[in-house]
Amino acid sequence: MRICFSLKIIPNQPGGGGAKFTSSFADYMSSQGHSVEYFFKANDPPDCVFFLDHKLYSDERTDKWIGLEEARAIKLRFPNLPIVTRVNDIGAPKDRAPDFVQRFTELANLSDHVIFISKWLRDDYYKNKINSASTVIHNSVDKDVFTIKPYREVSPKKFKLFTHHWSPSRIKGWGIYEQIDKWIKDKDIDFTFVGNLPNGVNLKNSTTLKPLAGLDLAEEIKKHDIYVTASEFEPCGMHHIEGIACGLPYLYTSKGGGTRECGQFGLEFGDFEDFKEKLKKIIEKLPSFYNKIRTEFELYNKNYFPKYQNIIENV
Repeated sequence: MRICFSLKIIPNQPGGGGAKFTSSFADYMSSQGHSVEYFFKANDPPDCVFFLDHKLYSDERTDKWIGLEEARAIKLRFPNLPIVTRVNDIGAPKDRAPDFVQRFTELANLSDHVIFISKWLRDDYYKNKINSASTVIHNSVDKDVFTIKPYREVSPKKFKLFTHHWSPSRIKGWGIYEQIDKWIKDKDIDFTFVGNLPNGVNLKNSTTLKPLAGLDLAEEIKKHDIYVTASEFEPCGMHHIEGIACGLPYLYTSKGGGTRECGQFGLEFGDFEDFKEKLKKIIEKLPSFYNKIRTEFELYNKNYFPKYQNIIENV
């Protein structure tokens, strides 16, 4: 079948979770014999339109070329043409346009099926707003890229922490990350951040690296022992899933939204004092968490992309 994607991504480049999903899923659907298109011809419409956002913008690697306005026109002219929408973001408290939620909600309600990327997104943030049939499908990773590292013993006084974010927004956890940077001074503890720093942030005791993707990112993650995500109100997140997939148990904030839904592979913390306490506990239980990841983690594309495929083929 012919599937029109609303978002085109230049592959194999660093990016956020939405970009990573779109590129990988387009490749997967092509491998299943479907035709992925990045244009809409009114005189020759596709079999399904797959929306990944309600807004339009373009940069050096992203082209969101159709959004809510186009969805309205498509539904008006082709009322029987199936539309599937992936809801993967929120408005406030993120720095978003005032009508962000209203627009995403309208797009979702124009759709024949909505896919939320976390239970928190569907059951909490967008509760009672979207009436279309819906399914929750979490983010996932490429099992051939994000492989579990060999187990390594760590000392309570010597270990390596890691996190990574594409977005430079402070809501990604910088209230905690800056405290970690100050706390590890004169300690035998490493903290590595990969990604884009917010304006004005200068980590003095940590390692900072530019955004990485694919195998380069996976290899960097596997040099570390514990993943940290202090990102707040996260729709789902790809970052912590990539960390867990490499064998790192994770510490996640109680304000994390969707990041809390892999909780069996880590521990939740509140403020920074609680973070330090939970860090001690996760180090004590590191072998148990590692074995749990090795035997139970299954958030792989090969397990989750067929769920999207089934919805698109049968909507």
